[in-house]
Formats: sequence, structure tokens, C-alpha cells
Amino acid sequence: MVSLRTEEEQVAVLKRLWNNYGSALIVGVILSLLVVFGWRMWKEHAQEQAYKASALYQQILDISRKNAAQPLQGEEAARFDELFSSLKNEFDTSVQSHLAALLKAGQAVNGGNLAEARSCLEWILERSPGREIATVTRMRLARVLMEQSPQDSAEDALNLLHEIEQPGAFKASYEELRGDILLSLGRHDQAREAYQLAVDLGYEKNTVLPLAKLKLNDLGHSVESDN
Repeated sequence: MVSLRTEEEQVAVLKRLWNNYGSALIVGVILSLLVVFGWRMWKEHAQEQAYKASALYQQILDISRKNAAQPLQGEEAARFDELFSSLKNEFDTSVQSHLAALLKAGQAVNGGNLAEARSCLEWILERSPGREIATVTRMRLARVLMEQSPQDSAEDALNLLHEIEQPGAFKASYEELRGDILLSLGRHDQAREAYQLAVDLGYEKNTVLPLAKLKLNDLGHSVESDN
């Protein structure tokens, strides 16, 4: 590069650079600032939305804990539905809304409204929840289908379970439920295998599954006590 010998030459070069690239530099700086501030604003908005969703879910959870084993009544039921509607309408893809829908489905089952429970569980699956929530939802939906119509819905319930690739921590319960469905279909040998697997997994995890053991015994298989 030719050396600059005078201040005049330096000024002239700077002017040429500005004329050639000044506008591009300004645009680049502005775009960079927009990206930075846009990202910050989006992050702050996401945090604010997550906080609102969590606050709504916490209120729903508090109401549910007071009446875990029985359906809600009166003002509590109305308040639960109001909070749940807000959470569904404003944050339908959030984890909090999916968890709240599981609670709502549980309340519906306690109240004998299996159709509403099914609707809540199907609503969750339509929104592509995370793997663990999807696993729990499919298992509960399979159980609801069986309670609604054991003879007509057993195959649909079994297909739902087959959609679960990795039951993970729910493997023992998964196998027990699979055994129930297979038994309703008259597949006794397969049901026995599922119950045995559920019992074995329970022993491995130090988790007692008394119903699975009873069901296995009812099918003519003696289960050794875990001493």
C-alpha cells in the first residue's frame, strides 16, 4: 500500500472511504443494534410470559391440592375453570398449560366426566408437549378410553401406548397398563408377560406394585415375595 505523505492525502482517503462505504457502515451499525435490542426485548417478553403462566398454574395447583381426591365444587370449581381458561387461551403451548390440563383431566375423572377428561388429554397431545408430559398424557388417555368403553376402545388404547417410544421412569406403570389392556383383549399370555415385567421393574426401582402382583397371581403365576 502506498504510504500517505501528507495530512491532505490522509483526509482525502478518509473522504473516499466515507463516500464509498459510509452508508453501508451506518446501516450495518443500525442493523446490529436492532438485532441486539430486539433479542433483549424478546427475551424479556418471554420471561414475562413465563412468569404469568407460572403464576396462573400455581393458583390452579393450590386449588387442586385442597381437593386432590374429590371433584371441585362451587366457587372453587368456578375459579379453577376461570384460571384454566386463561392459561389455555393465553399460553396454550406452555408447559404450565399442559400440566394444568392434566389436573383438569384428573378432576373430570374424579367427577365421572370421562368425556371431558378425554377432551383435555387430547388437547394436550394436539400441542406437541415434551416427551415426559406426552408419555403421561398418552397413558392417562389410554386409561380413560378403557374406562369409557373397554370392549370398543381397547385397540385404540393399545395403539396409544405403542406411540410411546421411551416410557422412561414410567416404564413399570406403562407395562401394568399394557397388561390391563391386553387382558381386556383376551391376550392372557401377553398380559402375563406385561405384568411380570411391571413387577420386575418395580423390584429394580424399589417400588411396590401390589396391584400388578395381584393381577399376575390372578393369571396363575406365583410371585415371589421381595425379601
